[in-house]
This record gives sequence, structure tokens and C-alpha cells, in this order.
Amino acid sequence: MKKNKETFVSINRITLGLVMLIPGLLALFSTGPTNVASFLSSIGFPISIFFAWILIASEILCGMAILANYKLEYTALPPTLIMILAALLVSLPISEWPSFLMHIVIATNYLLLAAMNK
Repeated sequence: MKKNKETFVSINRITLGLVMLIPGLLALFSTGPTNVASFLSSIGFPISIFFAWILIASEILCGMAILANYKLEYTALPPTLIMILAALLVSLPISEWPSFLMHIVIATNYLLLAAMNK
């Protein structure tokens, strides 16, 4: 049973790493930082181009670190914040309850990943 637990934890970690890495790469190479900045500006972020680059870099670097199983007690915390902010600033204002709950569930998975690796 312990081997199954380790397998499931690894699958969860890999999935959570991809949840950050893939959107970060898409934002960098497909959507573009300028469009990310426009979106952030539309939801009220000041100096949105700065925060767009912070968001993109965080998604890519944290995603890679989580995939590499590197210092998860620290690298899982920025994605937690990103998911909570997305839930509160994007999903909640437009009453997208399923999206809001999904972001919160993912955030709690990142917290669990951090807690399990302390």
C-alpha cells in the first residue's frame, strides 16, 4: 500500500507541476506577455507588464521545480498564491463557482505538497 501512496503522490506532483508549467509556457510563447499584461490591467493590477512577467516567470520556474521535486516546501507556495488570486480576482467576480472551487482545490493541493515535504 505504501508503494501505491508514493505513486499517487508522484502523479499528483507531476500534474501540479504541469498545471503551472504549461500555462506559463503558453503565456510566454503563444499569448504573449503584452496580452497577459492587458488581462491583468483589466482586472485592476497596477504596473501590469511587471506583474505579467512575474506571473509568467513564477509559473515556468515553479512548474519546473515541482516537476524536478526541488524544495517543494518553498516552490509549491507561489502557485498556491497564484491559484488563490485567480479564484478571487477572476472566477469569483463573474460568479463562476465551478472555476472558483477548482482554483481553491488546486491551491490546497499545492499547500499539501508543501506540507508533505517539510
